[in-house]
Amino acid sequence: MFDLAVIWGPYEMRFSAIFAMFCKYAYGPEVNVKELENMAHLLKALGEVNRLTLVCRLCECCSPQNAMCLCDCCSVDASGVSRHLKVLAQEGVVRVEKHGRERTYALNRQYVAGRLRGLADQIESATEVL
Repeated sequence: MFDLAVIWGPYEMRFSAIFAMFCKYAYGPEVNVKELENMAHLLKALGEVNRLTLVCRLCECCSPQNAMCLCDCCSVDASGVSRHLKVLAQEGVVRVEKHGRERTYALNRQYVAGRLRGLADQIESATEVL
């Protein structure tokens, strides 16, 4: 039996390196490889439907929410919601506030909007490579 963590880890590193080389070829040497990897991690965190649903739900909230309040928007149980929120927190998409044993989550709006807006600006300003 294969251990997917062992296989995926090196695959992900190879993919990042190949993606970075492609971007250097397509856009020139000024591409920051670390910045590309950070953007890839952000997009990966946002690329799962339950996590994106949580982000959309947090967009509607004016105050931080605990995981139980967010459970009704996803097709996973409370522990699944907590795991998805942990991934979002690791990538800076949500901020976590601890109050004793309870954790509340708030969308890091400026960070997410700024990163995605920067990517959109880069896409719009890029010249087409044929």
